Amino acid sequence: MINFEFRFGGSRRRQNGAAAATSGGATTLQMTESVHRQIMAAVGTKSPENGMVLGGDPADGVVRHVVFDDSAERTGSTYSPDHVRLNRLLTEWWGPSGIRLLGFVHSHPGRFARPSGGDLHYARVILGANQHLDRLLMPIVTVEPEPALHPFVVVRSGDDVEVKSATLEVLGEVLAVPSEPTALAAVGTLSRVAREETFRRVAGAYDLAHLRHSRVIIVGNGGAASAVEDLVRGGIHDLVLVDPDVVSESNLATQQVYRRDIGRPKVEAIADRLREINPAASVLTLQRDFNELTEAEIESLLGLDLARPPIRTLVLGCTDNFWAQARVNRVGLQYGVPTLCAQVYAEGRGVELTFTYPGVTAACHRCVLRSRYEAYLNDGYTNTVTSDGTPISSTARLNATKLVLAMGLLHHGTSHPRWGRLLERIGNRNLIQLRLDPDLALPVFDRVLAGDRERVFCDEAVWLPQQPEGPAVGRPACPDCGGTGDLRAAMGKFTDTRLAR
Repeated sequence: MINFEFRFGGSRRRQNGAAAATSGGATTLQMTESVHRQIMAAVGTKSPENGMVLGGDPADGVVRHVVFDDSAERTGSTYSPDHVRLNRLLTEWWGPSGIRLLGFVHSHPGRFARPSGGDLHYARVILGANQHLDRLLMPIVTVEPEPALHPFVVVRSGDDVEVKSATLEVLGEVLAVPSEPTALAAVGTLSRVAREETFRRVAGAYDLAHLRHSRVIIVGNGGAASAVEDLVRGGIHDLVLVDPDVVSESNLATQQVYRRDIGRPKVEAIADRLREINPAASVLTLQRDFNELTEAEIESLLGLDLARPPIRTLVLGCTDNFWAQARVNRVGLQYGVPTLCAQVYAEGRGVELTFTYPGVTAACHRCVLRSRYEAYLNDGYTNTVTSDGTPISSTARLNATKLVLAMGLLHHGTSHPRWGRLLERIGNRNLIQLRLDPDLALPVFDRVLAGDRERVFCDEAVWLPQQPEGPAVGRPACPDCGGTGDLRAAMGKFTDTRLAR
């Protein structure tokens, strides 16, 4: 733990002293494109004396993580970090994640583009308390006449420290390919080279840098187990698993579980396998009913209480519990996050998927599944469909489509050539039905595929356009999304995201 109870900055006299301590030797300060972008957006656009903490792997010294210190104390010429919050960051988040403190960036008033005497005092204390650091990164941002980043590092010099000018290198978000695979250094850890080898063959298949900082919450982890594993194989590092059940012997033939898992919570059994795929994955497990979670707990699962929330959060409803699925819909609307829900029909003869993305899809899950909601809410319907009679192929087929949709939702708006515009292409077709038995009586397949019946047997998928429930379609407005056609209009409207029974 590091004590931050002192200030950056100082008088002009101290600033001149800092200049006198500067060494002429140049060194290199490396950071990723996303880090540079965040620094310039968060510090470069605000008044002077704002700052961010810099983190990464000391083995290569590249800054890959930043957190904006928005609760720091500031004056016109000093910046005092929020030491309580930053100590929590280092011990509770970065430390367990293998991220280490590399330095700080903060802004100076005017055009003073060097660390000051007060800054050097700060660096001296930090390096004295952290003998494993051979240097402290201390770039300075100036905002006049336009934002600029000036790279500096502070190094040990005998019993004191000195500041060195540095050369800034902004690295592209591309994983390097090692010449030879490297074994894991220890159980529960994954070196950067080993991690790169793990994902070497899929480096172009996904935007791995983007997915590394995205979060997926999976509600219901039985039949979805293989889909969850595939998400980790696809580069997702941050997962939350929610399921109240334990593995039973009858699950062995219908879900991706093993005899060693019998009697264990499903979330724990799956979490172990995810860490075997990628030991660097962060997996939070909750053996709870999703409907029992408080609103504060939901916000925490979404990462809204983190200093650096996920850059994209996706909620998957993979349970046959109607009320939990209904809450997934309302959570997505309340917090403006994309959602994906899935259901298996009786005996696995067909499956369905529905999804939402605020600002893209016009209809919410309740709009799409109006008749199902009415059956539960108005007619007292109770679901009697179980996994009895369902072949594992139906579950596998559904999970494969889940992964395609999840990647489209997670990558939306990125520049990835395959996934970045997939959601645009799908548009408002946010009901997908798959017929896995040619005798499944779903009229939509006959309507869509009637043009060439001789060549259609089964395993077809139809992507059906959906309209919001409202006056435009001759019905009352959807009680959840309001039927406006813009799901963002429902953000913040619920005092309780649970659907009243």
